[in-house]
Amino acid sequence: MLGNKNRMLLHSLKTFVTRGVRGKLQKVIQKAHPADLGLTLGHLPPAMALAVLEAIEEPAKKAQVLSEADPELAAELIVQLAPEEIAALLSEMYSDDSAQILENIDDELREQIIRQMRQAESEEVQERFDYLDETAGRIMVPDFLALSPETTVAEAITALREGADVELVYYIYVVNEAGKLDGVVSLRRLLLVDPSTPLLAVMVPDVITVRVDEDQEEVANRVERYNLVAIPVVDDVGKMLGVITVDDVIDIIKEEATEDILRLAGTGEEDPLLSGSVLRSFRARWPWLLASCFGGMFAFLATHWFEDLLSRVVLLAGLIPVVMGMGGNVGTQTSTLVVRGLAIRRLDASQLLRVMFRELQVGGLLGLAYAGLVGVLVVAFEATAGLGNLGTGVLRLATVAGLGILSSMLVATGIGTAIPLLLDRMKLDPAVATGPIVTVSIDVCAVLSYFGIARLLLSF
Repeated sequence: MLGNKNRMLLHSLKTFVTRGVRGKLQKVIQKAHPADLGLTLGHLPPAMALAVLEAIEEPAKKAQVLSEADPELAAELIVQLAPEEIAALLSEMYSDDSAQILENIDDELREQIIRQMRQAESEEVQERFDYLDETAGRIMVPDFLALSPETTVAEAITALREGADVELVYYIYVVNEAGKLDGVVSLRRLLLVDPSTPLLAVMVPDVITVRVDEDQEEVANRVERYNLVAIPVVDDVGKMLGVITVDDVIDIIKEEATEDILRLAGTGEEDPLLSGSVLRSFRARWPWLLASCFGGMFAFLATHWFEDLLSRVVLLAGLIPVVMGMGGNVGTQTSTLVVRGLAIRRLDASQLLRVMFRELQVGGLLGLAYAGLVGVLVVAFEATAGLGNLGTGVLRLATVAGLGILSSMLVATGIGTAIPLLLDRMKLDPAVATGPIVTVSIDVCAVLSYFGIARLLLSF
């Protein structure tokens, strides 16, 4: 969502591009922050966004704007440039930013671009593609300030001043001759001790690290848990390979949150609003809706099995949406809370029984409250409309409605708790459970329990 400042910037860019006033367009670009320009590019039509990008004369600023933009959009824009021009722009970026853009470019063109880049930058970028996607190795920055344990504080400060190639410096890492990480010194600590003190005497030896093959979500969780602004990446023997900074962690959190929300909705892992392919969105969404379709048909068959009961008590059919709707809503609430708890490591599969017992209590209280409400409404409807032929059976019908709601909500909380926790125990992503799988299960079970109660009570 754009704020007032960026909305004004967007309006100015559109106006000057449309009128072809290049001089005024460049003045607006010159005054704007690269982050604002990168955000605004995503709200422009592709042709206008490319015109804005081409109006940026300074290669360094153009590269910064692209690194601030969405990587997919940046890739879409730069592929319209010559490979050597793309390589020059990517060489101006830090390797983590350029690698994110290259991930969204065709393999053949990507190889062409990497060959055109300066040797040091191309090697860094190429190394990233040796690691699996969404791992620490794929997002780490290989440039960091590492010094030996014998280095004095004064020498460390001098090295800090000269470390122009390092993206962000929050800590100085202490490594031995083999490159193994031995400790870390914060900048604050560095300024508070005697300049002649060796780093060995002031470093913290127990360093929080991540392995190069660990999932990026675990990286974000560890940074959040230990309140870090950067975390070192090491291999299996403890050799330091790179560092992941807090700005990259924020991107990870946004990416993982978006991915989970899309999975919860059953739309796949890609944002269907930003995807340029209608067919790709179709392929991502149709399997989940197919599950809903078959689940709905099963609920229809369950209703058909109780056709004789419905022919005698027509009002039961009118209550089916209420029973299914209340169960579906409370089930979605429960499963969303459980998935969220698993995502932030507040829950794990070992707590299945305790969490389920608590949620069943909540579901039971909600069920009792709404069972009473629906029962009263059924009696009131029958009394005022006089549509039923049950006579003294009105109270029995109200009891069926109330117990149907209660059973539906109890079943829903049980399913909504159990499925995500069981999937987590099976090492599967629990986010996939909160959409159609839980909804379909609840609908079918709610219908069966509702009509089972109705047959039991109304058959006498």
